[in-house]
Amino acid sequence: MRWRIRPWTAGLGEKVVERLWQAAMPPSWPVLGAGIAQLGEGLVAEAGSDLVGFAAVHMAGSIPLILVDPACQRRGIGTSLLAAALERLRAGGVLSVTAGNGGGSYIWPGVPEDLSAAVQFFGSRGWQHSHDTLDLVADLAAYHPPPGARERAASIGITVTRATGSDLTDVLAFEAAAFPNWLRWFSAAGEDVLLARDSARNIAGTLLLDGPGAGTVFAPMLGPAAGTIGCVGVAAPLQGRGIGTALVAGASEILRDAGTRNCHIGWTTRESFYRQAGYRPWRRYAMFSSPA
Repeated sequence: MRWRIRPWTAGLGEKVVERLWQAAMPPSWPVLGAGIAQLGEGLVAEAGSDLVGFAAVHMAGSIPLILVDPACQRRGIGTSLLAAALERLRAGGVLSVTAGNGGGSYIWPGVPEDLSAAVQFFGSRGWQHSHDTLDLVADLAAYHPPPGARERAASIGITVTRATGSDLTDVLAFEAAAFPNWLRWFSAAGEDVLLARDSARNIAGTLLLDGPGAGTVFAPMLGPAAGTIGCVGVAAPLQGRGIGTALVAGASEILRDAGTRNCHIGWTTRESFYRQAGYRPWRRYAMFSSPA
């Protein structure tokens, strides 16, 4: 079988990539059209006039997605796409590459562990498996906060409220100091922020919330009334005192009362924390990286 690899850019064939996804992925991963639509560039493998493989590339240093038609697998197409993607990243000055996440948006944080062939693909090619992450969900229709979720934080003078326009300057200053990697997300959030303040009105913690109808790539899996909670952070001196739980419980109640059903929390390693707040594991991911 002969194939050739050529560049792919957004706007030139998302529907073709969707068809390849549908052929290559199991039913547990339906086509995530919004995720494919946010891919900016990549490479395709063509055999004659047929698209038989695809690799997305993000020049921030990631390979978000690799797909190969099942009828053409185990012929070196995936390996060739991976090599070409790494070559493009090297040419762009990238020194280290991750599988899955990257840039300002992503489909998944790593390689889904329920796609065992994909995990084996990266592992067998010398990529370093550093750790695992997971996503969690909760159906908020009958959500109730865990016992003591409010009281423990309140006992140390913490109040949890939804941010208003007048809070945003303080919120951004808090993120810049405590969680600078999240600053860009909070800068774009507007008032979709829940914050915890101490008795002196200093910000002790924040999170982002959205829903129902949240802009998540997983909407086909979670339903039209989906919500999201993310970027849950508490100032280091105050961690372990119930503030994070109060934030997650408070956000869950706000989203529940707005009509949210499945609420998604993505890309975390804090399984026990979110379980205690009423969430259950949904998907797990192997985090792979490699020198470019």
